[in-house]
Amino acid sequence: MKITSVRATWVHVPIPYERQHVSDFGRIASFDSVVVKVETDTGLVGWGEAKAGVGSAASAYGLAAIVNQDLAPLLVGQDPRDISRLWDVMYNTPREGYALDRGHVLPQLGRRGLSISAIAGVDIALWDLLGKSLGAPVWRLLGGRRAERMPAYASGGWADEARIGEQLLGYVDKGGFRAVKMRVGVMDGEPHRSAARVRAARKALGPTSS
Repeated sequence: MKITSVRATWVHVPIPYERQHVSDFGRIASFDSVVVKVETDTGLVGWGEAKAGVGSAASAYGLAAIVNQDLAPLLVGQDPRDISRLWDVMYNTPREGYALDRGHVLPQLGRRGLSISAIAGVDIALWDLLGKSLGAPVWRLLGGRRAERMPAYASGGWADEARIGEQLLGYVDKGGFRAVKMRVGVMDGEPHRSAARVRAARKALGPTSS
């Protein structure tokens, strides 16, 4: 199996003003992500995702460019199942041979931040391809499951004191979740505002919900 193409696409989804929330990172006006597609000569396709910033709100144009301009040329013609070696190829680039020979990284300049995020997006796609080629889910390749079932919680909770209860109850009613997560902290300005929001959430959810 050989890689025939690697393509990253910036996905930008504006959020209507009335549905935006404010966090420690400011007002979140859009959802931004990079979707990575790795194609092979067997017809199998692997998919990955990368983000340029916390909260999914950072412009991802540069991140997509790193994948398309810097990483893709290194990967075309390679066997996508050699995931660890290809990570070294992307991370070390011209020093790849030295890194593999000496058993430790010799990174290309600036291998932090967006560079690591770009590599991660490709890495996810390669694991997806490996799983498809073996007919196994990636969780199986990474060591298998530890439990038959695991509890899940809904993550959100950005609303103000007046609306936080309604928001969290929506997660419970629509998704059947027994636990929810809400945000508090710098976004509230003062500790007493965080405390007021938590009290409102507890009042709405009752004493038994997590």
